[in-house]
Amino acid sequence: MTNAIRYMLTTAALSVAFMTLPASAETNHDDQKHGSEMHQSANAQTAQGQGTVKALDTEKQQITLTHGPIESLGWPGMTMPFKLADSASMKELSVGDEVRFEVKKSGNDITITEISRQ
Repeated sequence: MTNAIRYMLTTAALSVAFMTLPASAETNHDDQKHGSEMHQSANAQTAQGQGTVKALDTEKQQITLTHGPIESLGWPGMTMPFKLADSASMKELSVGDEVRFEVKKSGNDITITEISRQ
């Protein structure tokens, strides 16, 4: 008799939990989405890297680099374009130059804030 009562109580508790799950999951999802967006914009990361200039686009204020791994951002070595912040200048750079740079990552926004030839 005790096992039957436990079984019924457990079944009732699980039924209530499953009925409320979709509503709480949806609410948590929305909170996590907004929290994630705020977290990303509030917590910009900066890191240093080294690489080689592959392309310069002065119209778009963009530079393409082949760089080594940037461990603090969890990036493997790769070739990718970067936006340049107003503080970073590509005036003295040429394709093929070896460079050191500082990159700022805030959410999906990735910008080189400093760059210089090695």
